[in-house]
Amino acid sequence: MKFKSVNQIFASAQLALAVCGLGFVTSAFAMPVDFHGYARSGIGSNATGGGSQSCFQLDGAGSKYRLGNECETYAEFAVGGNVFEKKETGTRFRIESRLAVSAKQFQDWESDSGKSAEFAFREMYVTAEGVGLGESKLWAGKRFYDRQDVHINDFYFWDNSGPGAGIENVDVGFAKFAYAWRQNTVTTSDTSIENLDRKIGVSGHDFRLSGIKVNPNGELTVGIDLRFANKADKDQGKATDGLGLNLMHTQNGVFGGFNKIALQYAKGNISSFASGYPNVNADSGDKAYRVVEQLMWQPENSRYSGMMAAIWQKTDPAATGKGQTWMSFGVRPTYMFTNNLGAAIEVGYDRVKPEEGDARNLLKTTAAFLVQPEKGFWSRPQLRFFATYAKWDQAAQDAAGLKAVNNPLSANGPFGNDKSGFTFGAQAEVWW
Repeated sequence: MKFKSVNQIFASAQLALAVCGLGFVTSAFAMPVDFHGYARSGIGSNATGGGSQSCFQLDGAGSKYRLGNECETYAEFAVGGNVFEKKETGTRFRIESRLAVSAKQFQDWESDSGKSAEFAFREMYVTAEGVGLGESKLWAGKRFYDRQDVHINDFYFWDNSGPGAGIENVDVGFAKFAYAWRQNTVTTSDTSIENLDRKIGVSGHDFRLSGIKVNPNGELTVGIDLRFANKADKDQGKATDGLGLNLMHTQNGVFGGFNKIALQYAKGNISSFASGYPNVNADSGDKAYRVVEQLMWQPENSRYSGMMAAIWQKTDPAATGKGQTWMSFGVRPTYMFTNNLGAAIEVGYDRVKPEEGDARNLLKTTAAFLVQPEKGFWSRPQLRFFATYAKWDQAAQDAAGLKAVNNPLSANGPFGNDKSGFTFGAQAEVWW
């Protein structure tokens, strides 16, 4: 959900703290409140004579390579705690909550009333352990559900988050089983009634088997995602069901890091591969396929670390037959001169080929000087002083559209008819 006013976000934060605090009053075994989160913010400009920072993303690509290419201030503030814990039996109830804010990074005062900032309620759920179900964990509420992403382009390729309930960490011998009942309510325009938005409910059932040992230091995760739209809407031809199949292999200990590959198939209302959100207007015959490969390396006692990613995705809409193929490759190697000072170079290439029309291409390169607490790819907080260069073709400019004045790839954007652009700036990123 999104907040309509700043007061709402503070009211929700007070509620989360009150709920956590209730546990301290009612249980002698309650633990302190945990405060954690994520944030990024900075300043940037382009080389066209001033102006705010521009960020480059190809139309039709599911993500963008993020180093020196994030133009907003974004933060998540999470509060959680054990509201009941009994060590003798292992019984524990825990609450988690998370509020997020995104601002355009234009000026000092950015508020929701001025439409320059947005607030969102991301998580509020409770987990229960040690309640007579072995090592299994029960949960209910709104949460990030076992999300899988590629860090260097902030791409969540497997994400079924939102309101739900379920059980996880069920030992079935060869694997851990998890089930989640998920639900989305999607607003869509109803053309049969003028000026009316129609709300369509979609229930989801997510089944996963994880930790399947298939080779030394390697394990498999298998997932089936079933989505069922409201029957009345389906009977009227206003919605459809969906199916998702996911297979992911994780190999640990590769050059001190890991290698992860995911194979995905989706049909019907989740064939758009939108993270967790069904497209109720999709055709039941719509299909999509995706392969995601990533490698993260960090050899022990080495100054080198980094990450590489490759993505192939094909969408095949049944009704129009006008699908597209997205291919992406990126790499971010880093080197630390000292324990605190280092450098990174990120190169990212995206190509989108529609079944009809010319392929569009974007190449983005960023060099950054890094300041961080210690050596390591994941060391944060991190200060970055960066310079970014991007180059694109005519098809990419045409797809950006003439009206997209804030899109640097557009002919009406900050770089005009040029097919390249240069930006520079500084950014801080932190998680805690």
